[in-house]
Amino acid sequence: MAEDNVRKIKDRLDIVDVVGAYVKLQKAGINYKGRCPFHNEKTPSFFVTPERQIWHCFGCAKGGDMFEFIKEIEGVEFPEVLRILAAKANIQLETFQSRGGDYASKDAKTSLYEICELATKFFEKQFQSAMGKKALAYLQARGLTDETIKDFRLGFAPDDWEALSNFIKLKGYSDKEIVEAGLAIKRDETKGRGNGIYDRFRSRITFPIFDISGQVVGFTGRVFETGDKPIDSGGEAMAKYINTPGTLIYDKSRILYGLSKAKLEIKRADQCVLVEGNMDALMSYQAGVQNVVATSGTALTPHHLRLLQRYTKNLGFCFDTDQAGAAATRRGIGLALAGQFNIKVLELRDPECKDPADFVKKYGRIWVDTVATAKPVIDYYFDRARASFNPTSAESKKSIIAAVAPFVKRLQSEVEYAHWMNQLASLLRIPEQSVNADVVAFKDDLDQYIEQNKEAGSAPTSSVPVAPTPPRELPDMMNEALLSVVLKNPAVFREELAAVPYELLHPQTAETIRQISSLPQPFVFADLMARSAQADILPLEFAQLRSQELWKDFTDEQLKAEFYTLLGVMRRRAINARLTELQFDVREAENSKNTIQLASLSREFQELVKQLAISYNPNVKKEIVQKVSQTESSQKEIYQKEAGSSVQKESSQETV
Repeated sequence: MAEDNVRKIKDRLDIVDVVGAYVKLQKAGINYKGRCPFHNEKTPSFFVTPERQIWHCFGCAKGGDMFEFIKEIEGVEFPEVLRILAAKANIQLETFQSRGGDYASKDAKTSLYEICELATKFFEKQFQSAMGKKALAYLQARGLTDETIKDFRLGFAPDDWEALSNFIKLKGYSDKEIVEAGLAIKRDETKGRGNGIYDRFRSRITFPIFDISGQVVGFTGRVFETGDKPIDSGGEAMAKYINTPGTLIYDKSRILYGLSKAKLEIKRADQCVLVEGNMDALMSYQAGVQNVVATSGTALTPHHLRLLQRYTKNLGFCFDTDQAGAAATRRGIGLALAGQFNIKVLELRDPECKDPADFVKKYGRIWVDTVATAKPVIDYYFDRARASFNPTSAESKKSIIAAVAPFVKRLQSEVEYAHWMNQLASLLRIPEQSVNADVVAFKDDLDQYIEQNKEAGSAPTSSVPVAPTPPRELPDMMNEALLSVVLKNPAVFREELAAVPYELLHPQTAETIRQISSLPQPFVFADLMARSAQADILPLEFAQLRSQELWKDFTDEQLKAEFYTLLGVMRRRAINARLTELQFDVREAENSKNTIQLASLSREFQELVKQLAISYNPNVKKEIVQKVSQTESSQKEIYQKEAGSSVQKESSQETV
């Protein structure tokens, strides 16, 4: 079934359209090119070929078909890739009945997704009502533009007990399904309130919560009228925020607000800015910092961090400045440290701004500079503690240690650790040895977050051990480049292919070149494809794409020059690799005092040095050989002396 779905999608979609939705592409002959979304580059080296329906980056070597592109850029696995592309192709995926009732589960999820989408459209329409216009004006007064409101699909839930439920039921869904989507609550008959259901969200601004692929899975509802305790139409006090409860498609511990829109910017910036509230994320996005997500008022979890890990290992924290926000920041930092993230803290230097939303409304795009100047986590806590430091107070010195020790003692770099020991010793005017002892012995609360991370990351072990499948080693970029030169015009290399040093090549590259040399002329790429194993097809496609783009204006003489240049680089690489091995062989022979083996290693060493020198400049071959030969006899004498002497080691290093 999955293969049928893949075939249908590939028949319906064109890779240029799929990739073009994420990357700005320009026509380049028969192909398209653009800047690679997977690494920073100024000159485009990312190509898409409609003829082969593949993409490939010559800079970072990533590539594949449209499925591999979506998997890489969305950070999802194949089932989700299939669903995303099926939606783009307007294809209803074929499902099947599994032993565990998977079909029923998928069908139930589909209904919940559809109900949440209907609710989003319903709430968006309510901005046209009298009260909805007031809600819209409130959002605009908070600083949001109409474009941002539309992009994130904000809406308004009317002050009515059954308006949404009645609308969804008219579309053919049951009370049970609406309740399971988290949009309604079953009435409590024991309290005399009748039967049926009533709307969970009433008289609130609604913020749709999207999963990683952009589907609505839940909502946050916020009151907007002034007053400490807003009252609904039933006379009941209303909480400021309410959220969709856990459902079959929504788990707040696994979803971050805004990630579906921010994920590409997070990859490009190689950093994610973490904020607390939905408005914080929206205002940040609007001000130009679009690599931002919000925890939506919930605690950051290990699942959140594992989700972010797909896109970056660098986090910037900017939670609210109140006491709860400070506690949330510290807890989040503890979890992130356990996940080996690099952490910075963004500081709002204005007491009137309690959160990023306030800051952006007041200062606008200065927010971009604030994010850019975020401090590493140790610097942040060190500077805060130092601001109130009293050098004459023992308690003040202890406070400095307490503020910084939890982070310093977890540093992996010895250089960084030494730096902070020096900083603390200088500030406290205490010997480094004493500071180090206090830091190491300091007990803090971050360990509990490390344990939480381990527990959340543990998975049930299978009773039947399964041996991991080793990854297949693919040709590197040098092999791909050499093959692409040959593919450009194989007839030019008829003599060269007969004498190629195949031992220098990746086995797959060597076999492909042998196949090329055995094919009749004129060369036809399709014939080579027909002879190749299935596992070799994609690397071969990449090499063909490279030959079309990189060597399209090369003459036959230039192609030959490039061919020999690449072979020279590969030969030098092999020689250097063997020279590295020889260093360990020499040490082993020295330790065992094996003078005969040392002499043999010396001869091999000298020969490799000659070859290496010649490979860099064949024109000075005679001069280099003469110089090396002059030292050869003395080198042999050195190696034959007592094994293990320092002179032997220095001599071998000097020769290299």
